[in-house]
Amino acid sequence: MKAVEETFSRNYDILDERDLIEGFSRYQICRRKSDGTVYYFLREPVLSEPSRSILDMMKENTLKGISTGSPSMGLDSRIEELAKNMNLDLGSDQKKYIAYYFSRDIFGLDRIDSLLRDGDIEDITCDRSGLSIYIYHRKYGYIPTNIMFENETELSRFVKMISQKSGKSLSLSTPVIDANLPDGSRLQASLGKEVTTNGSSFTIRKFRSVPFSPVDLISIGSTSPRIFAYLWILSEYGSNIVIVGGTASGKTTFLNAILLFIPPEKKIITIEDTKELNLFHENWVSTVTRPGYGIPGPGGKVEGEIDMFDLLTISLRHRPNYIVLGEVRGREAFTVFQAMSVGRYGYTTFHADDVNTFVHRLEAKPINIPRNLIISIDAIVLLETFQGKSGTERRVKSISEIKEIDPLTDDLIMNEVFSFNGNDYDTSGFSYVLNRIAEREGKTEAEMEQELLVREKILAKLQEKHTHDFREMARIIRRFYKARESVLHDLGIEE
Repeated sequence: MKAVEETFSRNYDILDERDLIEGFSRYQICRRKSDGTVYYFLREPVLSEPSRSILDMMKENTLKGISTGSPSMGLDSRIEELAKNMNLDLGSDQKKYIAYYFSRDIFGLDRIDSLLRDGDIEDITCDRSGLSIYIYHRKYGYIPTNIMFENETELSRFVKMISQKSGKSLSLSTPVIDANLPDGSRLQASLGKEVTTNGSSFTIRKFRSVPFSPVDLISIGSTSPRIFAYLWILSEYGSNIVIVGGTASGKTTFLNAILLFIPPEKKIITIEDTKELNLFHENWVSTVTRPGYGIPGPGGKVEGEIDMFDLLTISLRHRPNYIVLGEVRGREAFTVFQAMSVGRYGYTTFHADDVNTFVHRLEAKPINIPRNLIISIDAIVLLETFQGKSGTERRVKSISEIKEIDPLTDDLIMNEVFSFNGNDYDTSGFSYVLNRIAEREGKTEAEMEQELLVREKILAKLQEKHTHDFREMARIIRRFYKARESVLHDLGIEE
C-alpha cells in the first residue's frame, strides 16, 4: 500500500479532498503532473474475498426475495450469521464495509451513490461501458473519474435499475427515458444500441434541495446587488422575463433565484418537462409533462400524453398571476406570449448564445412568434460561461429591455440596461421597464430609483452578513413585504 501511495504522489498533485461518508467514501481531485489533466478519484473501502462472497450472497438473496436470517435481525446480525454459516472469520472493519456496500448497492445508486453526495458535482454522465464516468464539477468543469462500468451487461443492468428507481422502465420498445430520481435529480438514460450506437448511457443532473439564493449568486460573482435589485422590482410589480444562455450557463438556477422576489400571496404555476424549480411560496402549483403510451395519432400525440401546451392551457384556468415555463421551445410558446400580452406575467428560459439569436429563433420555425407578441417581453437576461481563476464560471453578460417596434424599419427598439465590461457592469442610465412600472404604480422616477436603492442595500447587507440560505432569504423578503420598516431597522438601513 505504501508503494502504491508513493507512486500516486509522484504522478499526481492533490488539489482538493474531503470525506463524503466519513470512514467509507472520500474524494480526491488530482492533477496529473505529466500533462495537467484533472481527475476525480473516489476512494472506498477494499473488501476481502470472503467479505465479497458474503456481500454477493446477501445481494443475490435480497434481489430474489430470499430472506437471510429472521425478519427481525438487523443488517449486522445477518452478516454475522452468514459468516458463521460459511465458516468465515471477519474483522470488525470488514463487517462495516459489507454493510456499507450492501446499503449502497441495494438502497442507493451503486457505484455512483457517493457522487450524489458531493455538493460541487452538477452532472454525472456515462457515455458507454469501458469508459470513465465523467462529472461536471462547479470549479473544474467536466473531469473524468476512476469509476466505470466494465462491460455493456453491467451498464445495461445499471440503467434498468436506476430507471426503476425513477418510477419508469427501460426496454427495447422504450429505449429512452427522461425522469426524476427520488431525490429530485434529473435522469436521462438510454438502453442498448437502439438510439445510442455505443451502447447504454445515462446523464444525471443533480437537484439542489435548497436552491442557490440571490446572495449566493452575488457572492460567487455571477452578478451584482444592483442587477438583482432591478430584477427584484420587476418580479415584485410584475414583468415578463426571459433568461437566455448557452448549455450549462445556469439558466434554471438563475430563474429559480429571481422567483424568490415574487410576493408570497401571488399565485404561481410552474410548467416543466422534469421538475427542477423549487419555490418556497405556498400559493404555488408545480406541474410536469407526462409521456403517453401506444401509437401516435394524426396530430403526433399518443394516448395519455400531456405536454407543455396542455399544461399551459390548463394553467390559464387557474387564474395565475405568474406562469413559469422551464424552457420555451415548441408550440406552447405562442400561448404563453399571448398570456403575457394580456396581463399574465411570464418567466421562462431559452437556449441561445446572444440576444439577436434569441429573437431570430423566436421568429423562426417551429416557434413562429410574431414581433407584435415579442414586444411583450420586458427584460432579456443573457447569461454566459467563461473560464475564470477558479475554473468554469457563470455570470450575467447583459440585460436588455424591449421598448417597441420601430414603425419605419420594423426593428425592435431595445435598451441594454446592464452590460458587463470585463470588470464591472455598465448601465444605460435609464430603464423603459422601471418607467412603465412607475407610471402604472403612480410613482415618480425619483421614487422608483429610491425603491431600487433600498433593495440594492438589502442585498448588499445580506451578503455582508453571509445570509446565503434560500429559506432565510425567503423569510426576510416575505417580512419586507409585510413589515418594511422593521426589516430595514434590523439590517441597519436608512431610507
